[in-house]
Amino acid sequence: GMGALFFPLLSLWANLLLFFCALGVLRKAEVRLTRFHWYLLGGVYLAALVYAFIQVNSHTFVYVWDYINYLLLQYDAEAAFGSGVGAGLWHLYTSLGEDYTSFIALFTEFPFCLTDHTGDSYVLSQMVSVFPTLLLLLGGLVVKTGQLIGVKNESGYFLVGLTLTVVFPYLRMAAALGQPDWFGLIFAFMILLLTLDYRFDRLEPGRCAAIFFATEALILTRRWYLYFLVGYFFTYAVLVVLSCRGLPRRARNRRLRNLVLFGAGSAAAMCLLLWPIVRHILLYNYSSHYAVYNTGGLALELYSQFFRLSPLYLFLMGWGLWAARKKKQAFLPALALGQLAVSLVLFTRVQNMGSHQTLLLIPGYFLLMLGGTAALADSLNRRRALQLGFWAFTVLFYLSVRLSPLTTIALPGFILDSLDMEFTRLDAMIYDRTDLAQIRQLADWIDQNCAEGEFAYMIPHSLPYNPDLFLNCDLPNRPLENKLCFGFGILGTQPFPTELFEAKYVLTALPFPWCFEVSNVSETLDTQFWAMQEQYFTYETSFDMGNGTVFYVYRRTTPTDLNEVQRYLDAFAEEDALFPELYSEVIWGWCAENGLI
Repeated sequence: GMGALFFPLLSLWANLLLFFCALGVLRKAEVRLTRFHWYLLGGVYLAALVYAFIQVNSHTFVYVWDYINYLLLQYDAEAAFGSGVGAGLWHLYTSLGEDYTSFIALFTEFPFCLTDHTGDSYVLSQMVSVFPTLLLLLGGLVVKTGQLIGVKNESGYFLVGLTLTVVFPYLRMAAALGQPDWFGLIFAFMILLLTLDYRFDRLEPGRCAAIFFATEALILTRRWYLYFLVGYFFTYAVLVVLSCRGLPRRARNRRLRNLVLFGAGSAAAMCLLLWPIVRHILLYNYSSHYAVYNTGGLALELYSQFFRLSPLYLFLMGWGLWAARKKKQAFLPALALGQLAVSLVLFTRVQNMGSHQTLLLIPGYFLLMLGGTAALADSLNRRRALQLGFWAFTVLFYLSVRLSPLTTIALPGFILDSLDMEFTRLDAMIYDRTDLAQIRQLADWIDQNCAEGEFAYMIPHSLPYNPDLFLNCDLPNRPLENKLCFGFGILGTQPFPTELFEAKYVLTALPFPWCFEVSNVSETLDTQFWAMQEQYFTYETSFDMGNGTVFYVYRRTTPTDLNEVQRYLDAFAEEDALFPELYSEVIWGWCAENGLI
């Protein structure tokens, strides 16, 4: 229908508008790109296209959990527009209060609509919808930072700075796994370009409006970018206030007044425009519900980030800090370090970072890296071969990093594999699946043996094996959408799966797949299932996955009774004490609905 055609065209216009907004931001920030800059940006873009194509086609990855969320949002948005333009626009608008909004779907629909709608094609389509504008702004940020530092070797600095930031693994990690969270960096870089040398001596309405709308867009991209915003604006405001020292009284008062006016006005406008989001943030206790992700707090996070930057980027940052101290340039390093410190402290009060959440630290990281790049470029007349060797080695080393769901240490695949730890073996298995034929065989069996209205429940809920794997093994086809339940594995966010009581089949595996997630609730569920399966189930069939794991299918023969319910409740007594709304309330509610009480 009309809506199905309207959505891709809307997406194309949204992308073009965003690109022109980026050009406007560069003009406002007084960044002039020369022919040399444009040629280099074009060359890097083409190289990135080839690299992305090779990267996606050189592994077998099944998109699960966080790595499928946006693709499903894209399918949903397409379906909404398929039933009419009004329905589609309403769908986009009403999603804005959700934890995962459809905001990114507006931009990724073109060129995704022209592809075969698989997870891999979604990743590749971001190279057209997200990367051009992101690369343009990154190029602008490199130039702007060079201006502020006063770099002398401008062309050498731009070449090295652009390439070293583009190959940073955590910039590409989420994008390569179907999480287009890097889209938010477009707005983060806009904010940096508009603020780095702006001190509020004059209230510029155009600049202030651009900062405000970039901030709103960033919040709509991913909720956790708020940690970047709080860290950055807090540090920025403190540094602007400190910069008033030594100014004449009138100039000082004007600067402070403009800063307060902008801050207060922006806060009020945000509450007005994004009230559903603000309300959700204020009312939802993220730290208690996400406690399971907080596996080591700030100490572990600093340790993880140290490894994410080691060893080459840390060297670059250290060189930049040393050069800034020598030149007595405190503003940029102070801004970057302040943003990183505040964001890290606040974020780790809720949870530790996955590879994709490291994106909120990238603006601070890149400012520090570019400081080192400027020092490197300006000293190229000394030990030239050594320095160019460092640059080339860094680019090649980080281009060969394995971009996998479990990557905590950014290293090339062959190094990770040689470490021979359970964690890295699992990492390789998830990144490049060798059991796709077996996964599809089991998925087909469920599809054929569950009639309309019947469904199966799968107990394993870890990265090696989980329901999503079987649901998404043949995208865009999802024949098991109503035949296989989502599953249960994370304390604090996922309710007890009462579907277990209603499922025609229950599937589990031996040995039970190792779960990197610390709450082990799926393992508790599995233990309880085995203790009672003879009473309520009969063995149906099994599937050997070819890697040591065997799936067993059991068919329910005796309907659920209060004895079975009570034994599950007893098994989860500790979890129920923490989250009764996810355990006993859900279970007793199900019993009441089904006439057991």
